[in-house]
Amino acid sequence: MLDKQPSHILFVCDANTCRSPMAEAMLKKMLADFAGEAGEIKVSSAGVAPRARDGSDITLDVKWLLQEEGIAVENFRSRDLKRHEELLVEADLVLTMSQEQKERVRLLPQADGKGIYTLKEYVGEAGDIADPWGDDAYALCRDEIKRCLQKLITRLLSGPSL
Repeated sequence: MLDKQPSHILFVCDANTCRSPMAEAMLKKMLADFAGEAGEIKVSSAGVAPRARDGSDITLDVKWLLQEEGIAVENFRSRDLKRHEELLVEADLVLTMSQEQKERVRLLPQADGKGIYTLKEYVGEAGDIADPWGDDAYALCRDEIKRCLQKLITRLLSGPSL
């Protein structure tokens, strides 16, 4: 684990249209709610799968679920991590949604020496946050990410003893 508080957290999923942008938006809101207590932490997201591309919109289901959380996501466009290497260079903590994504990120040259974990692994849980398929799956995915982010916020607020 990291020995200091991260200054830039990068969330990674497959295409950067569902899970990682949801985590990015919710963590930004959580950090804003604790203004000053968690320091200035930059949060971003990207996709690492071969199908990841730049410029896609987040899914409509994600937009609705974020609106339920009081988060308006306007003008979000997906980013392919392989084309936006600067995100990985700047990040000191990379949190993926699955073990497979973690391994894909580790293969990138800019990942050398980075703290790369699955989100669940970093907050002391096991397993992946699965890509949602079906009506109820999106809300369940949001709730799972939110629960993990609440644990993450607790770690961030407890200081550098991560």
